[in-house]
Amino acid sequence: GGCFCDEHMKLYSARAGKPLVTVNCAALAENLLESELFGHERGAFTGAQHRRIGRIEQAAGGTIFLDEIGDMPLHMQAKILRVLQEGEVEPVGGSGPEPVDVRILSATRKNLTEMIQRGEFREDLYYRLNVINIEMVPLRQRRGDILELANYFLARLNKTYHQSTVLSGEVKRCLMNYQWPGNIRELDNVIKGAYATCDGFSIDMIDLPARLANLQKGAGPGAEGSKKLAELMDNYEREIIKSTLRATGGNCQQAAEELGIHRSALYKKMARLNIRRRKENVYE
Repeated sequence: GGCFCDEHMKLYSARAGKPLVTVNCAALAENLLESELFGHERGAFTGAQHRRIGRIEQAAGGTIFLDEIGDMPLHMQAKILRVLQEGEVEPVGGSGPEPVDVRILSATRKNLTEMIQRGEFREDLYYRLNVINIEMVPLRQRRGDILELANYFLARLNKTYHQSTVLSGEVKRCLMNYQWPGNIRELDNVIKGAYATCDGFSIDMIDLPARLANLQKGAGPGAEGSKKLAELMDNYEREIIKSTLRATGGNCQQAAEELGIHRSALYKKMARLNIRRRKENVYE
């Protein structure tokens, strides 16, 4: 998959100032895709009470971005090929083709060459589209970007909700060790989900989905040393919390205030560090 920036197009493209229209081919039902792209005339089918201009015509003079084009049905692929070859579209129920000047960008998460071999994607359309090929390297193969992107998504959420939440060290190590089969979209969703459940101060392991939180801590280079450091830090934090709880007579609200954290954050830390009250003012 790929992403194209509207602002960059305005700066560098000869089509500056013209429309940029996007269509997710996987998100539309097959029977709606043709009308969505090419439009339809009044009375073309039941419910078509007015003429509708399709997305391709909306992008006239500019660019249309066809995301997930690997999910486009074969009969629609033939129609897109005609747009590229002839520079014309024919609305559903129309009396004939109409000229259109549009640039087509496309992206897919699928292997189109394998689909061609299985007869699922047109070879002629593939070579028409594949003039300039930008191959996105999987996130697991560019691990230096993981924390950069995670912090970017987190900063965006902090700005929206006026918070200053950070990632804990353990969470950072977990994000770096995960394989990210869903790439950047998965990372974005993980950060959003963790942000929604965290205490507002930091995202901890307890806030992550189980598939990440259950990762073996021994994965990755140098992880054994990181594991030992994490255990030492956990032991230190556990003793600090237990000591504070004893000093406050088990008053969690007062203990949280002395520790400088929210009470909900204290509860989460107690659950993560397995701190329980065994009897009066005795914690284990």
